[in-house]
Amino acid sequence: MTTDELRMQRKIQQLGSSTLAVTLPAEWARTQGIQKGEKITIQRDETTGSLLLVPDAPTTTDDSATVDATSLTPEALKRVILAQYILGKNQIRIVHDEILPTELLETVERTETQVMGLGTIEHSRSQIDIRCSVAPSDFELPELLERLWRTESMIRDDILTAFLDGEANDATRARHYKPQAEKLFSLFLRLLFTTYRNPQLNQTMGLETGFPLIGYRSIAQDIMLIIDCSLQIADLLEGDEQLDDETKSKFNSLTAVADTAVTDTRTAVLEPSIESSEKASETIQQLQAEITAVQNYLETQRPSPILTLQRVLSEFEGIGRHAGDSIEVTMHIAAREVSDTDK
Repeated sequence: MTTDELRMQRKIQQLGSSTLAVTLPAEWARTQGIQKGEKITIQRDETTGSLLLVPDAPTTTDDSATVDATSLTPEALKRVILAQYILGKNQIRIVHDEILPTELLETVERTETQVMGLGTIEHSRSQIDIRCSVAPSDFELPELLERLWRTESMIRDDILTAFLDGEANDATRARHYKPQAEKLFSLFLRLLFTTYRNPQLNQTMGLETGFPLIGYRSIAQDIMLIIDCSLQIADLLEGDEQLDDETKSKFNSLTAVADTAVTDTRTAVLEPSIESSEKASETIQQLQAEITAVQNYLETQRPSPILTLQRVLSEFEGIGRHAGDSIEVTMHIAAREVSDTDK
């Protein structure tokens, strides 16, 4: 599609004393099956102010994609498949100039297990057709966010318990939850992108308006970053080295405050209000104060293993930072909802 087909200029006309009008491109109207007298939805982007025109029954013309895998590495092919999945493609065709190499076939098989609803429907020596069976009506975005939070909580709880108890092997279980988190995250992005392109799906996805979409994207990313911080702590654990009682007490208190901060953040995200956001902000500040106290303890007492403990503390800082970022977004969502209520 050329730039001229994507970007078209129209002259604004005056209708009556206070009404402005603009014509619709004829080709677009034909493609969407729009005729005289029919209604369309005009939705304002609550972030940028731009307008989006949506027919009552939008015609989707780009729900399939063809990927030429001839020159792709397995990792590149995986990224392309995930990208097309997130972009909302219902069918992805992978083609090759020759017979598809075994490593690419294996990549397709592994990728199908890493995302929800993706599976091969037809397979030849040089072509694979993949279809996604997930429909927007199958899930609500707030529900997926809650499931992502629950997965984050399991990972963090298991890893920090293993750290405090000096049981490195117990952290292994938490790593098995990461693929589930990635699967939920990819599905979340797919449904978010689909809803953004078709605002009529807002209520289907559990939203009153499209305003939270960009914010929810940021929050979901923060959840994944918190998970990464926890997994970094798991990677630092070696053997069954026990912390001395004072050090364990310091990190035990830090863990409890971190859990409260993330839990309050989760509540504020799932039930956005000024009060819940302010409460979460307060506990995040408490977490930052606790991190400072532990940092002072490490600098003065130099407990063993000092380098590992310092790096673990850095990951706690990351957890607090990403939770704080989510609260900033949530405050904007909550403030918008309060403003809408007052109108």
